[in-house]
Amino acid sequence: MPVVELSGIRKTYGRGGFFHKQERFTVLEDVNLSLNPGESLGLVGRSGSGKSTLGRIMLGLEAPDAGSVRILGQDVTGRKRLPMDVRRAVQVVFQDAIGSSNPRLTAGEIIAEPLRNFDKLKGRQLRDRVAELLELVGLCPDDADKLPGRFSGGQLQRVCIARALAPSPQVIVLDEAVSSLDMLIQARILDLLDSLRRQYGTAYLFVTHDLRLVRRFCDRAFFMSDGSLHAFDPSRTLDMKGSGVLRELFDAILPPMPDKARQQGSFSERVAV
Repeated sequence: MPVVELSGIRKTYGRGGFFHKQERFTVLEDVNLSLNPGESLGLVGRSGSGKSTLGRIMLGLEAPDAGSVRILGQDVTGRKRLPMDVRRAVQVVFQDAIGSSNPRLTAGEIIAEPLRNFDKLKGRQLRDRVAELLELVGLCPDDADKLPGRFSGGQLQRVCIARALAPSPQVIVLDEAVSSLDMLIQARILDLLDSLRRQYGTAYLFVTHDLRLVRRFCDRAFFMSDGSLHAFDPSRTLDMKGSGVLRELFDAILPPMPDKARQQGSFSERVAV
């Protein structure tokens, strides 16, 4: 059974309306998506294509205009407060580790918050579990006493990953979670997430604009365009460069290329090096 299942999702927003009638525009149209236990599913597309909106609907942060959201078999569509087991089952890691961390709390306090809320841990049990999670993400137990400002970007993102892992979720939404990190740190964190998936069966919705990372990390992938999903095989993207959807995908993800660089070879040839 899928851990998360979205069926017929439709979402619109309004714009304008101060001096004239508000205009509605569609962000998601009849979107169907399921995420199975232990699966890593990539979601890519240009900015404004609806990727993050779909992730927020999955998290229960937004309600769809139409369609249904099922988590652990429960219909949670439009519910303002999700059941405890559902809130525990789905966690998120945002792109901005600094913005999603309270600068007044130590790393230990940041990680301890979901442990207090969901498991009611306290005292030595709480300290031991925080130390275990810090080691799990490649940090030291002594890092529990550090404030966010004392960590590098990659280290603080590991703290955020540890916080997401604390309630033992079945799904983690990674919303551009490694996009701001350098390539070496990206590789290390993806290796970490991959090992956690094998160890605990955690499923991931990997929202990104970077096709390289999808090819590296995901079992299945979708490209979002005009509010709709288009499936593609992340392991065969370079062989599919003639596909209309993949051409649009490359155009959406890659920055404009100067004519001089364009003359040096095709995208596929340069990526394959």
